[in-house]
Amino acid sequence: MLLAACVACAAWPGMTHAQNAEWLDARVTQATIVDTICVPGYVDRVLPSFEEQMKQKAKLLKQRSIDESFASEYALDHRMPILLGGSPGAAANLDLRCWEGRAGQRRKERLAVFLKRCVCTGDLSLKAAQAAIAGDWPDRYSNLSSLTCSGF
Repeated sequence: MLLAACVACAAWPGMTHAQNAEWLDARVTQATIVDTICVPGYVDRVLPSFEEQMKQKAKLLKQRSIDESFASEYALDHRMPILLGGSPGAAANLDLRCWEGRAGQRRKERLAVFLKRCVCTGDLSLKAAQAAIAGDWPDRYSNLSSLTCSGF
């Protein structure tokens, strides 16, 4: 049953794969990355409180009719990761994602950290990194260990 829920998680109609302006933090642009996402600790400074995040997660679990006993199997996902200029608290940027699996949160976070590094070293534009993770990243980047910044 849990596996079916995680598979359904990847196929929810509300989970679009196109970049959406409502997901983005207007303070993060190519011109501001050195003062925002490339500063160590940036995410911790802009992320809503743990309590607020848990309220959002509970709300989404209820909307998806997922029993709270399965809550630990899901992450509160920022559709556009904060590391890549996603809005920290915008409801439009929040969803649930299973932790495990090809399209799981653990893999998405790994890809986001990699893309942020590419952006902050100047090897990839912020817009290109956002497009890479907003699209069908699980299929396009099935082998995260062999990625290079020039591959985008």
